[in-house]
Parts: sequence; structure tokens; C-alpha cells
Amino acid sequence: MTETPNTQPEQTPATDAAAEQAGTAATLEQVLIQGKDGNAQAGEIIRTFLTSSVYFLSPEEVNDETGSVNPLTLQDNEGNPLIALFSTSGNIPDDYKEHAPHAVEAPGVAIVQSITGAGIMIDAGQEHGFQISAEGVERIRTDFISPAEEAEAQQ
Repeated sequence: MTETPNTQPEQTPATDAAAEQAGTAATLEQVLIQGKDGNAQAGEIIRTFLTSSVYFLSPEEVNDETGSVNPLTLQDNEGNPLIALFSTSGNIPDDYKEHAPHAVEAPGVAIVQSITGAGIMIDAGQEHGFQISAEGVERIRTDFISPAEEAEAQQ
């Protein structure tokens, strides 16, 4: 995991987004937009998420020695917890940064493997936001990650 500072005088969100267009995060954002428009299936979005880096927000600085992380958590309409994730640092709303100013980059697959009892919301606050319930996260672990781990073990 690497931490991305929220403000850098020489960069603006526009240049951050342009720089990330070449990386996998932009690909995730594009697939989310395609999904919103009905041009991508949920399975494609999930596979892209699992193979992409995403950002989560933390109120405390996170480094390799950090034992546990307290990511910014939202709630769905029924009050269930959702971990806020972002496909690019440029998609993080300013009001979220006020509550949790440290953006931490992590692989999507690592996020799914490490959370229990919470869903995820990718690109919260954006039109193309994508929500997965806690039950959905568990299904991703069993349907997408476990078969891949079993295939690797058999090789």
C-alpha cells in the first residue's frame, strides 16, 4: 500500500486524472461508466476491480508498519456499512477528504480479501458509482478469488 498526498502544489485533480488515464485505475473508471450506461456486465466490472488499484481514505497516515487501518466508511440506505473506494484519486470528493485526509492505494483484490461485514462503494459521489453489499463481497471472495487461488495451487 502506498499513500498519496491529497494536495500537491504542482498537481491539480485534472492532471492527476490525466496521469492516471494510462494506468489501470482509469480502466476501472471507464468500465464503471460503461456499466452505468449498460455497456458492461457486473462480472466484467468485478474482474476489472479485482485487477486494479483503488484508493481508500483513512483519518490516520498509513504505512507498511501500520497494524490496522480505519478506512472511511459510508452507509447504504438501510444503515449497512460500505467502505468508500475510488478508481482514481481525482474522484475523491473534497468533503470526504475533510474526514479522512489520507488517500491510500491498494489492489482491489486485497481489499476484498481483507474486509468482512462491510460492503464497498466504488467512486461514491460520482454518477458511475458502483455499490457491492457485504454479501456481494463474500460472493466475490468465493466465486472470483477462491477459484483463482485453487487454479494457482494446482499448477
